[in-house]
Amino acid sequence: MSFEPLRKIISRSSGGFAFSKELQIAQVFDAFTVVMQNLWGDDKASFLSPVSFREGKLRIQSIAPSAQQQFNVEGVRIKNEINRKLGNQTVKSIIVVSKGF
Repeated sequence: MSFEPLRKIISRSSGGFAFSKELQIAQVFDAFTVVMQNLWGDDKASFLSPVSFREGKLRIQSIAPSAQQQFNVEGVRIKNEINRKLGNQTVKSIIVVSKGF
């Protein structure tokens, strides 16, 4: 008996439903959070949070300029890790915005 990853079962079974877009957004946000915690640790990762995901563009918000700068250095690696966790090339680009007034 062969086992199939739950991620593939959910993707296949939710393909025709209206909530599949919301499910994809939740998966991307979760993957971002897990990858950042693994790479940066809980404290540093808390400076960045996902805001939106649409058409392959993940928008994240930074509350610290130093975190934004560090993300700009490691952005490609982080995007690749997120896509590796998701199992496909879902995230095409990541845009970092500062939390402003």
